[in-house]
Amino acid sequence: MLSLLKLSIKWFIISLCILTLGNWIHWNGSSLSEIVKITMAPLEKQQNLVAVQKWAKDLTQDAQKGIMNKIGDRIPASMRPAPEDEVSVSERQKLKALINQLNSPEPDPE
Repeated sequence: MLSLLKLSIKWFIISLCILTLGNWIHWNGSSLSEIVKITMAPLEKQQNLVAVQKWAKDLTQDAQKGIMNKIGDRIPASMRPAPEDEVSVSERQKLKALINQLNSPEPDPE
């Protein structure tokens, strides 16, 4: 148990140093974190990455649902996630009409 604590503290310190140095060190007028962000931007648009992000999101949502089913009655109401709001059909029609009205060209007042 003590070795696990040492390992986690060591990784925390290493991560903290890397994040700090990435923001402090500047190369060609921008920090290393900005360079990495710019370099990774085209890669984030790849379809494989989008699929992995969707899979991870679905996985975390399933895990949250499972946890809520398992211990939902023991969690205080203030810590429970907000229920997902469902929009009724009539509300959707009203919203579509409003969007169409806003998108339609208005005559010039002269």
